[in-house]
Order: sequence, then structure tokens, then C-alpha cells
Amino acid sequence: MPIDQILISTSPGETRTALLSGGRLAEIWIDRVGRASLVGNMYLGRIKAVSQGLNAAFVSFGQSQDGFLSLPEARPVGKTGGRIGDFAREGDAILVQVQRDPVEDKGAKLTTHIHLAGAFLIFRPHQVGISVSRRIVEAAERERLMGLVADLAPGNGGFVVRTQASGVEDADIEKEAAYLTARWKEIAEQAETSSAPALVFTEVEAACRALRDFGGALVEGVVIDDPETLNRVRGFCGAHLPWVLPVVSHHNGQQDLFEAFDVAEQIDAAFAPKVTLAGGGSLIISQTPALTAIDVNTGEQTPFEANLEAATEAARQIRLRNISGLIVIDFVPLRDDAQKRKVLAVLKGSATGDPLGLNVAGYTRMGLVEITRPRHGLSLLGVLGGLRPKETQKSFETQALDVLRRVLYEARGGVGVTIKAPAGVIAALTGGGGAGATAALALKQAQDRLGLVIELETEHTLTDGQCDIIVGNGDAKP
Repeated sequence: MPIDQILISTSPGETRTALLSGGRLAEIWIDRVGRASLVGNMYLGRIKAVSQGLNAAFVSFGQSQDGFLSLPEARPVGKTGGRIGDFAREGDAILVQVQRDPVEDKGAKLTTHIHLAGAFLIFRPHQVGISVSRRIVEAAERERLMGLVADLAPGNGGFVVRTQASGVEDADIEKEAAYLTARWKEIAEQAETSSAPALVFTEVEAACRALRDFGGALVEGVVIDDPETLNRVRGFCGAHLPWVLPVVSHHNGQQDLFEAFDVAEQIDAAFAPKVTLAGGGSLIISQTPALTAIDVNTGEQTPFEANLEAATEAARQIRLRNISGLIVIDFVPLRDDAQKRKVLAVLKGSATGDPLGLNVAGYTRMGLVEITRPRHGLSLLGVLGGLRPKETQKSFETQALDVLRRVLYEARGGVGVTIKAPAGVIAALTGGGGAGATAALALKQAQDRLGLVIELETEHTLTDGQCDIIVGNGDAKP
């Protein structure tokens, strides 16, 4: 599933980055005001406590929650065995990078295995050696890249050659290698002169990261609806991704960017538990804090045909919804072992474009297929609504941001606007109801952009997900 189009939409309270393949949504990243992702950031932290029972350390790195550093992430690459106390002592300063954002009562997951990502290379300061992406299959090209990059690596570090390096001129790869090694030198020097806890490196914003990680030769267009974001992205491309600049454009239409490209509907569909398959079957996706269960229902197809289609769509949905941890798929029962192997092969093949990858363990004795996927931030359900025992429902914060996005287009040129919504949405917009300040900050952003005050009214006759927008002349837009 190669990414051929990237849409970046900035609206009050959030920035959404959509990665598309053939017009279908492959991934959606949502970054909200006040909750920017920490993944990729580097900190000079201080070890606050060492737990021999957990074989891990807790690191103070300037956030409200201490980070979690496990033994494998504290132990130098190449070493085996040992205990956490061999590599982390209470009170020591330590340079760490965030692997996973905090989730509820769990702190961020940290690592000492630092890396710096570019478009073609990933520099690993403390890991000597060169590796080439398995997706580069041509032997001559692998040999060229291996030889080129081996000569560029410093004595105390190594590189991973990314898929996008295939076919790239030597000079461009050499330039990026020089930039990454020089940037690491700056980070290391800053860490040496800082007092813990301190931020020493900030990962680029999601919009630029999307272009860096997916802005290869297959990308046909990058469309951005916010002028400030557009200028930052163009500046980043000019410095690091000049080949992307010609396909970057500004969306300034009368319709919301995601609506214009039919992405909004796909996001809503990815929030629903049921996925209808083209052959008449369906997937029922049930997410819980412990695991995710995917049930396959057949339509008019044979069980084997239904399972093949379900395997392809399940891999897509797992990536799209950012489902992680333990995943169990209940395919339609098959007796033929060859057919089962084919289903597993299709599942693995369909996940090759997933940057996090899938570990497909295979069929259990009970006929279920077990999968694991690394955790990287919240799932789409966790961002938009949260996990509830018996229902999937957008949070009041998400509903508030949705209605503000509509207001920007529907109230353009108006002399006044009123939002009528259920009490929970109004509470979110005013900063109450336990929703935090994101929606309230978004309301201020919307008012500043429109140059008017948005009136808020609680309407008890409206049910969850409903709202009315009254613009100027008093006409309500449901």
C-alpha cells in the first residue's frame, strides 16, 4: 500500500495528517493543542528509581509522569543478560529518546538506543554497522547502497538505509549522512552542557515527518489548507526534501479539505466497529484495553475466499486504526492446512507497508490467529473517543472540535454565529466537564480567525453527535 497522496489539515485545536493510497485512507495522525506527541524527542533525564522486580528504571525527564526504561532499552546494543542495576543507577543523568507517548496512568516508554531519521537514512550513534531495508530487493542496488553508506558512517555509529534511498543519487545520500552526523554532534554537546532534566532534541512536527517518511517518488500530491503550515512545510522541504516541493499545494476552496477528498467519511468509518467487505462479508472489530478481537463473517463467498478478503482488509484496518498490542482474528473455520497457510501469507503480505509491522504468530489450537503490533501512541479510537465497555462514541472534545471545523466554513463572512449543542459539548468548549483546555483553546482560535464571538447555547433536545449552527440571519444548519 504505497502512499501517493498526503493531506494536511489544520483547524482549531488540532492538525490532522492523512496518508492516502489510491484514494483510500491508510493512516490518520491527529495532533491536538496541548497534547503534542513526544515520540522521537530526546531528553537528558535523571534516573529517579530502579526497580529490581520490574527489571526497569523510572526516569524523570521534565514531564508530569516519569518515563519507563526497561532492561532491553537500557542495555547497550549487542549485549545480553544482566540486570537493570548494571546499566542504570539511581541519581545518574541519562540521555533517552521517547519511544511511546504516555497513555493514561502509564508514563512514556523510553530508550537509550538513540536514532535520528532522515528521508534516506536513519543514523544510530551507538550502533556500528550498516543495514539496508528489506524492501529494496534488487541485489545490485543493495550492494551500491551498502558500499556507499559504509564509507559515510563514523567509527562510533551506523546507518539504516531506508526504502526511499533506492535509486537516489550518491550526492543526495552523502549530503543527508553529513547532516545527520553533524546534528547528532550538536545534540551530544548540548546534552553534555545541560542539567537534567532537559529537552535536547525535538522531533519535527507531524506534517514534516509525514513528508520525510513517506515523501518518496510515488507521492503525487501534498495538499495543505493552512497558510502557516504550508510555509513551514515548504521551508522544511527546501532544506531537506527539495524533490517534494513541486507537488506541495495550497487548498483554499469553499469546502473542508478532508470533505473535498472524501477523507472525512473514511475517518468516521474507521471509528465504527463494523467493516463491510466487498464480497458481502464483514469484520467486527472490538477493542478493549487488554486486546483487540476481530471477528470475520462470511457473505456469499466460500469461507476460503471470505478469509482472503478479510485478511487483506484486517491488515489495512489495523494500521488505519493504529491498533497495537495483542490482536486476535477469528477467521471463518477452514479444514485445509494449505488454505490456512495462504490466509496467513495474505495477512503478512498485506501488512508489508505498515511501518510498525505485524508479528503474525499463526493459528492457535482453538483456530484463532494471534498477532502482535508495537505500540505507538493512542489508537484512533483512543484519540477520538476512548474505550468503553459496550459502545463506541466520540468524546465531547472530539464533537466540539468537529463543530468548530464546520463553523469556520459555514460562518465565513457572517456577522454572528451561535452553536447549539448537548451539555457535554458546551462544557468542553468552555473548558469544563473534565475535557481539559483543548476545546476551549480551539474556540478562541476559531473566534480569532473569524473575527467574531461565537455564542454557545445548551440544547437538551439534541442527542449525542448532534448540533445546530446558527449564522447571522438566524438560519440553523444541523
